[in-house]
Amino acid sequence: MLRLIGGCAYGARRAALLAFLTVPASLPARGHEVAQAVSEQSLISEAGQSAYAAGHFIDALRIWRPLAEGGDPRAAYGLGLLYDLGQGVGQDAAAAFVWYRRAAEAGFVLAEFNVAVMCDSGLGTPRDPAEAALWYASAAAHGNGRAEYNLAQLYQAGEGVPLNPSMANNWYSSAAAHGLSAAAGKLASLRGHSVMPAAAGKTLTPAIPTGPPVTPIIGAGESVMAELSFAAPAQPVPVNFFVQVVALDLAVPHIAFATYLNRSAILVELPRGPGRYAWRVYTVATSVPDYAASDWRYFSVR
Repeated sequence: MLRLIGGCAYGARRAALLAFLTVPASLPARGHEVAQAVSEQSLISEAGQSAYAAGHFIDALRIWRPLAEGGDPRAAYGLGLLYDLGQGVGQDAAAAFVWYRRAAEAGFVLAEFNVAVMCDSGLGTPRDPAEAALWYASAAAHGNGRAEYNLAQLYQAGEGVPLNPSMANNWYSSAAAHGLSAAAGKLASLRGHSVMPAAAGKTLTPAIPTGPPVTPIIGAGESVMAELSFAAPAQPVPVNFFVQVVALDLAVPHIAFATYLNRSAILVELPRGPGRYAWRVYTVATSVPDYAASDWRYFSVR
């Protein structure tokens, strides 16, 4: 089942396109990853956006393709749009997915959402709800409202993630806070269903770390941002989550980040520089003295 506001994949990705065309060219794909200074490449990429906005799709294709092949995530995203919508080139969902995926793996949030939609729908790639959930979570960690809404739908249906009305409620709440009116109706439908009846009387079930989906990359900023996400099973009592990130490069490992949250993805700020990290999430009961710790998951910054 396709999770979209407005009923079609075209509509959701078209909305993402409009956002793309209004983003300043100097905005980084990931906050730490692209220099803020206006470079020759960013000016060329902006020329591609201008050509697209003017309906000169073949010119946009000519500008974006060499940049995308050279690793520019904005250009890869633009090239994905051209193939996705059949503008300036034959419509090709599989090719669109390849270019969106390249941009997503470089941390471009709009591409993360489009990759998730295509994995969710099976358009251009085999349907994979678990992979869709991972990419929705990555985009949702940045506050992308559509990704939050669609991830909530996966939790409500138990597709690609555990069936968990409470987590669905939390993601719908965040989507509503980001302006998605449809989320309010979903919240109303979930009232009274935040705890699964089948889970009553059982012990807490540990969450399962799933992200980051790609290796965080050092850029020109003063910090590195990592997208952490986890699959959150339903619990017998209300819970919060405590995420802990440990730096492993020093002689004595030390805590680099720790916080409580009620949703299953978070954008974590880490010190600038390459490093190795381990992270885990604690599921913490809010009404009784109980918690469950996940296994450790490891990632590196390069």
